[in-house]
Amino acid sequence: MEVKSIRWVGVATSNYDAMVEFVKSVMGLPASFDDTFTVEFETTEGDAFQLMAPGDPYFDFFSSQAHGPVPLFEVSDLNEAYKELVAAGVEVVGPWGSDNMWEWIHFRAPDGNLYELSSRRHRS
Repeated sequence: MEVKSIRWVGVATSNYDAMVEFVKSVMGLPASFDDTFTVEFETTEGDAFQLMAPGDPYFDFFSSQAHGPVPLFEVSDLNEAYKELVAAGVEVVGPWGSDNMWEWIHFRAPDGNLYELSSRRHRS
């Protein structure tokens, strides 16, 4: 598998309002999108940091499956990376996800933490 970058970090937090204010005011990161239960911030290098509040579907998933922040590694080919994980006996957790730009999977590494692999969707 070719890992290109650590592109994103997601955090489920019960202290959502305080965290949003901290990231905006203290860290100075601008929001790239802001919904009712989630906000994603972007660094000057284009990396993303997303907070999820109770009410967001990933809040429940991350709260039950992760022990803290969930880093996302961008890979060249998610299907190939998935096959490599399965061949290595790595536990893939939850369903595949996708939006208009990305597709992703979650897995549990030997340290017991939840991680994510993602690749850009091919545009036709």
